[in-house]
Amino acid sequence: MLSASVETSPQVDVIVLSPDYPKNMLNCKEYLSGGVVAAFECKTTLRRKHIEEFVEHSRKIEKLAFNENGTPRKDLQSKIYYGLLAHSHEGKKENSNPKEIIEKAIWEYNKKYITHPREIPDIICVADLGVWKSQKMIVPNYDNVKGLKGNFVMSGYVASDNKEEFFTPVGVCVFDLLQNIAWRYSSVRDIVTYMRKLNIFGNARGYARPWEWAILSEETRKNIYKLKNGGFLDEWSMVID
Repeated sequence: MLSASVETSPQVDVIVLSPDYPKNMLNCKEYLSGGVVAAFECKTTLRRKHIEEFVEHSRKIEKLAFNENGTPRKDLQSKIYYGLLAHSHEGKKENSNPKEIIEKAIWEYNKKYITHPREIPDIICVADLGVWKSQKMIVPNYDNVKGLKGNFVMSGYVASDNKEEFFTPVGVCVFDLLQNIAWRYSSVRDIVTYMRKLNIFGNARGYARPWEWAILSEETRKNIYKLKNGGFLDEWSMVID
């Protein structure tokens, strides 16, 4: 992918282009980042080092996108949806816990490389194991038992785990990608609504990383900060999918 400043992205294996992307440029070796909706790295067998490379690359790809500010979604979600796809994983030894290994790696490398919620990669999908999806939310007036109080942005990964008839890691990945695309392209919203009713995503569990309120742009904070009896409006406590 090529940015407006002629910077190139790390190598990716699959890209999804905007339907408006110029047809006569489809055979070029490099694609304009402004026309890329999603990008994926693909692995046959997922290894821990792949997760580190993926998270590190996510920072670089976020810099290529034409991102904006002014709303929670614009502040926190990159315009280029970025994922890691794998057929299988290396954690198949007896008594190993591959899900735990992957989750620990995700958190370790996010803390090491990620400096803003918008840099967080969107999804890791291992076809024969599970799927981990990023989630961001704004939480005004947060108060937990560990003494964390105030207005925060929360980010994290939720692992999808369900035995429903329609649940598969690949299905979750497709659904999440379409749900993201639906924010920009109304033509896919009906199929997203249909898939949501099937509970494609299943049940989610995960952990959160707090970010200071100042991580939001000044414009977004002004738009959110609508006082009502000295506090935030309840509807602004929201998830940014």
